[in-house]
Amino acid sequence: MQSIPDIAVIGVAKAGTTSMASWLDAHPDVAMARIKESNFFATDIDLDRFTSQFKNLSPQPPEAYWASKSLQPLHGAFVKDANRYQRLFEHASPGQSTADCSPSYFFSQQAPEALQKANPLAKVILILRNPVDRAYSHYLMARKYGMVKGDFLDELAEDKAKQPAWGNSENIYHLSCYAEGLKRWQAAFPEMKVCLYEELFQSEQWDSLCDYLHIARLAGPSTVQFQGKESRRPGINAFVMHHPIGKLLQNLSPAWLRNWAIKRLTKPIESQSSSIDRKAAWRYFHKDVAEVEALLGRPLSLWPH
Repeated sequence: MQSIPDIAVIGVAKAGTTSMASWLDAHPDVAMARIKESNFFATDIDLDRFTSQFKNLSPQPPEAYWASKSLQPLHGAFVKDANRYQRLFEHASPGQSTADCSPSYFFSQQAPEALQKANPLAKVILILRNPVDRAYSHYLMARKYGMVKGDFLDELAEDKAKQPAWGNSENIYHLSCYAEGLKRWQAAFPEMKVCLYEELFQSEQWDSLCDYLHIARLAGPSTVQFQGKESRRPGINAFVMHHPIGKLLQNLSPAWLRNWAIKRLTKPIESQSSSIDRKAAWRYFHKDVAEVEALLGRPLSLWPH
C-alpha cells in the first residue's frame, strides 16, 4: 500500500492553511484528504481531554459518515483509526499525490516522528506569519466563538501564563511561538518547505511550491481566502454556542432569524491588527523571532513591529 500522505501542510494556524488546502484540493495532480484537518498524526492530542467548550467546537463525524461508500468533504475531525485515515484518500487517482492539511501538527510533540514513520519522503509545508498578526487573528476567531471576552493584550498575557494544551485553552500566545516546533520539524524533515504568509500570495511562491511538490505549476490565490467575521458581542456568542439553552434556541430559530443575528453580532475581520499596541504585543515574541531567524538562516525584517 502506498505510504500516505505525500504532502503534509502542518500549520501554523491562522496563516493561510485553508487557502493552501483549497488550492491543493483544486490541483489536478493532488488528492486532498476528504477531512481537511484529520489531526491523525497529532497522536498526543486527546479529544477526551478537551474542555466541554472545545469539544463543542470539535464535533466528530457520526458512524453513518464512515459507513458511506464515498466520503464527503468535511473541515475537521480527530481521526485515530488508521483504516479510517486511509479512507480519506480512497478517491485518489493513480499518479496523484495525497495531501493532509492539519495545523495541529506543528503544535504536536509527536506528529513529526509519526509522520516520518508513515512516510519519510513526505513533502512538508509550513507557513509562518508575523506572530502578532497571527495571534490577533486567532484572538478575533476566539471572540467569534465566544471563547474569550477580554481585550487582546489581556488575553495574550493570560494565555502566556498557562501551560500550552490543545483543546484546553486557545493558545493565542503559544501558537505564535515558532522556534521549538520548527526545531522538531527540521530534525524530522530537514528539506521541509517553509513559507512566509506575507510572501505567500505572490505568483513566484506558488511556482516554487509546485516545483517542491513535483506537481504541475498552477497559479495560486492572490490573497487569503475565507475571511471570517469578528464578534461584536462575545458574551452573547458564548451563550448561544456553548450554553445548553443558547444552543437549543439556536437550533429552534428559523434560518432568517439566525442570519439576521449573525449580521447584527458580527462584522468583517480587519486584515491588519492596526488597532492594537503592536510594540507591546511584539515584546512577547521578539526573542522567539530571533531564534527562528537563526534556524531559517534569513532575516524576518518583513514582519513589522
